[in-house]
Amino acid sequence: MPDDILKGVYIPPQPKLIDEIRMAGTDLDEIAQKISSDPGVSAAVMKTVNSPYFGLSARIASINQAVILLGIDRVVNIVKSMLLKSSMADISTSINMEQFWESSSAVAVVSSAVCRQLNLGLTDEAYTLGLFHNSGVPIIAQKVKNYGEIIKASYARPDGKITREEFKNIGMHHAAAGYRLTRVWKLPKLISEAVQNHHSVERLLDDSSIENPKLKSLVSVLKISEHMVRLYQRLGDAPKDYEWDIIKLSVLGFLGLSEYDEEDLEDAVSYTLGGIP
Repeated sequence: MPDDILKGVYIPPQPKLIDEIRMAGTDLDEIAQKISSDPGVSAAVMKTVNSPYFGLSARIASINQAVILLGIDRVVNIVKSMLLKSSMADISTSINMEQFWESSSAVAVVSSAVCRQLNLGLTDEAYTLGLFHNSGVPIIAQKVKNYGEIIKASYARPDGKITREEFKNIGMHHAAAGYRLTRVWKLPKLISEAVQNHHSVERLLDDSSIENPKLKSLVSVLKISEHMVRLYQRLGDAPKDYEWDIIKLSVLGFLGLSEYDEEDLEDAVSYTLGGIP
């Protein structure tokens, strides 16, 4: 993996707040205090935990309540997600960042809903992966001025080889850059590996030496969710989802679903969320 493309490119460091939360250990009050000390982050966390994604029966009124009811790991994942967006707010890129974050958020919400529908028990991991899986896109877009056009060309490939098009043009691709960011941010290994492999789906699912069903499940959920939110249109401006056409049977087969089940799943997710975001 060549490093030249990332030389001089800003990869945001893990925010200090994450280290402060980690140092608080299991002290719920101190963790809530650390989060509340950043008004922007705490407001974003409150907005997220009270969104349809969590489906809570009653609104959460404070960060303390969120930490107690949702647990430390869950809240910290939300904080990381909020900080990812804010850490890139001031960087100059060649893509529409508002559109990018909207698409990432949509994939995250749908991924968690798919996990709930399939009873996979990976809803929080799926949400985090949805937000971070394309984090390498703005990293590369800082340096590559025509990256938006390269992304469109990638999604337009009939063979569905998105990262191959990127590598051909710039010697790097967003899955590798995103993996680098997740390691800098010390995200769980499961998330990092899912980011790294999210455009190598058939190889991942067919590789019997990879004995990690959670990794394969997460990546499968991510891909079906990308298709549901029409990411190929929103990010790649493509007429159809060429990648999904290639990997569809492998993904559905791994999840134990038929093509009819896929339609029912999308209907159930849409009903739960009040529509696909």
